[in-house]
Amino acid sequence: MLVRRWLNGVALILVLGSLQLKAAALPAGFTEAQFGSNLGGGATAMAFAPDGRLFVCVKTGQLRVIKNGTLLAAPFISLSVDSNGERGLLGVAFDPNFSSNQFVYLYYTTSTAPIHNRISRFTANGDVAVSGSEVVLMDLDNLSATNHNGGAIHFGPDGKLYAGVGENANSANAQTLSNRLGKILRINSDGSIPTDNPFYNTATGANRSIWALGLRNPFTFGFQPGTGRMFINDVGENTWEEINDGIAGSNYGWPTCEGTCSPTNPNFRDPLFQYGHGASSTTGCAILGAAFYNPPASQFPAIYIGKYFFGDLCSGWIRLFDPSTGTASGFATGISTLVDLQVGPDGCLYYLTQSSGQVFRVAATAAQPLNISVRSRVGTGNDVLICGFINTGTAAKKVIVRALGPSLQQSGVTDALADPVLELHAGDGSVLATNNNWKENTAQQQQDITNNQLAPPNDLESAIVSTLSPGNYTAIVKGQGNGTGVGLLEVYDVDRTSASRLGNVSGRALVQSGSNVLISGFIVGNNPGAAKVIVRGLGPSLTQVGVTNPLPDPTLELHDNNGAIVVADDNWQDNASQAAQISASGLAPANPAESAVATSLLPGMYTAIVAGKSGATGIGVVEVYNLP
Repeated sequence: MLVRRWLNGVALILVLGSLQLKAAALPAGFTEAQFGSNLGGGATAMAFAPDGRLFVCVKTGQLRVIKNGTLLAAPFISLSVDSNGERGLLGVAFDPNFSSNQFVYLYYTTSTAPIHNRISRFTANGDVAVSGSEVVLMDLDNLSATNHNGGAIHFGPDGKLYAGVGENANSANAQTLSNRLGKILRINSDGSIPTDNPFYNTATGANRSIWALGLRNPFTFGFQPGTGRMFINDVGENTWEEINDGIAGSNYGWPTCEGTCSPTNPNFRDPLFQYGHGASSTTGCAILGAAFYNPPASQFPAIYIGKYFFGDLCSGWIRLFDPSTGTASGFATGISTLVDLQVGPDGCLYYLTQSSGQVFRVAATAAQPLNISVRSRVGTGNDVLICGFINTGTAAKKVIVRALGPSLQQSGVTDALADPVLELHAGDGSVLATNNNWKENTAQQQQDITNNQLAPPNDLESAIVSTLSPGNYTAIVKGQGNGTGVGLLEVYDVDRTSASRLGNVSGRALVQSGSNVLISGFIVGNNPGAAKVIVRGLGPSLTQVGVTNPLPDPTLELHDNNGAIVVADDNWQDNASQAAQISASGLAPANPAESAVATSLLPGMYTAIVAGKSGATGIGVVEVYNLP
């Protein structure tokens, strides 16, 4: 029973489907929003296609598609299924070569006698299946019960298709190699059976597809991206719900053992984690969801990476299992009839509710740029150091702007700017404030700078305190008396409670060779989620704004706080995937020789470096854009 175990069928589904669901209780710094409109109840499973569309299985046979956050009106396919009890359309997976072959795999219960579960392959044509494209890969054993069907299917890192099959409410099935019930199966994408399956030489016929046994109802399982490790969630009977380590040839002990075997039985593999039955925040009745947090780009804080999300249908919570410690902690509560979990390509967590057929997207509130800096050699005339930034939003924001020179010698700079002069300009070019030596500020401003622990180390260095309305601003660093040398310009957000934030930053300076390149530092923080940014290194296109000596071929590197390169680029169109993201944002550089990267950055300190390819010199610009 998945909860008699599927909520006693259609009647309760219809009742619950009419209820207004309340928001889940999430950790501080996380929010949720519905993703697509209601499917109308009876949802069973979901999976992301490689192109980012979300496919959702409905128990009565419809495979629905959510594209760009919108539920499409037409199903991908509508199958004739037996949807009694826990039967129906139960699983979906995509071929590893989906981009070229468009193959979609489904696990469903046939509607004609003898009733059994089936794994079939279909071919997609855009958002719908090609008519008549079904290829039956495997017909499973005939069913006598309406529960314990399993249904999850996923491709493993080896390119094989794995399926979780319930024991048809007959516990003896789990321990025999004479049928495929109560097992994990492994087949090739064409339905044939790999000869390296662990029971290939001991089982016969279609039973050679058995990869692991001793399971009651492995309704969900998942593979960890990168490592390929497999966790199997097995729904228990009266006592324990299990997370099992998916290892070829394993016997997980059902029905001899439910949960950890006591006494220990060397013939069986005990679960990695188990929880008891009940109605608390740590107990439940039916484990589900199988989502490792190892997305292509993390949106959640780093502490979540490598952890495993799982949930419970009855208790309505989501918890987080740490494989390194074997312990679990809470994440979300208050979810009505939770039935599946997935980590999306955007790094967010998606959960599916069975009764209402709703998908919710859980995101960490995105971090924001807090402090920004630009370092370069300051020349004369047009070769001064220029930093542009934006105060986004609707509220004024207090900032402190600094220009450093002499104190850079403490960091090993041998040709530091001796006496920096700082100017702050509004978007129309008018001068808002100037400063030569920071102690020339009023006593109140000096105190403000000191209280924020931003007093420049040298009295010849400059600082400005200003409250800025939303808009564009430019800070300029020059040398007193046309002095030259390496200077550092910094903009600090000292009003993080403001509804506005520092949005985009740019720095312009003469890029030379060696250490005299253009460096922009920035801090991402104030919220736990990753910030989406695009960083650009410009040169040739600056001729359009009157620059006569632009950097001919800028290169760009983005470093983390440890100095490691996060991402690098020479010509922005070289990487097709990156180029598509950059173009879609409207921030494509005007010249193909210019550089740009699109990435998500977790809270922390980062440095962008623009240099000239092969040591070339000229005026360059570095820009950091914070995307919504």
